[in-house]
Amino acid sequence: MPPRDLAAFLGAIAASLLPRRLWPRLPAAFPLTGGALAAGLLTFFLGAAVGIPGFLQHAAHLSSSLNDATLQAAAAQVASGMRAGDSKEIAFHTPGMVALSIFTFLLMTPKGWLTLYLVGSGGFRAIAAAFDDAVGDPLLTAGDAAWTRWRRGRRAERSRAERDALEGPEVPDRIVSGAAAGIPGCDLVVVASRRKPGWTRGVAVFTGDGCYRIGEPQERTIAGRLRTLYPLTAHTDHEAIRQSVRYEIP
Repeated sequence: MPPRDLAAFLGAIAASLLPRRLWPRLPAAFPLTGGALAAGLLTFFLGAAVGIPGFLQHAAHLSSSLNDATLQAAAAQVASGMRAGDSKEIAFHTPGMVALSIFTFLLMTPKGWLTLYLVGSGGFRAIAAAFDDAVGDPLLTAGDAAWTRWRRGRRAERSRAERDALEGPEVPDRIVSGAAAGIPGCDLVVVASRRKPGWTRGVAVFTGDGCYRIGEPQERTIAGRLRTLYPLTAHTDHEAIRQSVRYEIP
């Protein structure tokens, strides 16, 4: 493999750990699907390299601890006058505990947790890449998603605060004519201090006086405050009403 291709492949292996949404920003020369497959396999084998010696060490330690506990229990029985044969009842459960050591290692030790993550995420990423649906590292992807949601939430809060400052205190709606609002072709205009949910172009507005259709909403600064203007035109045609709201004209 030429050095340039090798560098691109190694770069793709490292870059494939990033969340997939960031991949379009990476150099086009990076073979990300192949890199994700290689990264998944490397992660899987790294998990095995961590887990196998870790499990053997854990199992040996557990077996030694259980043997010591059995010997101490037998010595205590003998000292208390209990028949020596009764110590078999305590030693009987030792092989079973050792057989469960794989679960205690994976579920109750830091090395076991690391092994589970590396083997599980690496195997998943390798399989996904093999089916041409490569993904980034799950932990980095989850962290990126949490950060993105937090950032969007902060941006939305800042936008709302800025808009609230522009709109000022909430006040009752005002109804003016289309001519007074400078919007020709409508019968009346609702001047609102807050945007109305569901009030979009074409929506029917049922009032005590009749039915209207909303034109294109506009935003204007009136007397130093941001206002949303909703032009209403009497619904006199036979066009079907697909979406509607109710409104009591002040």
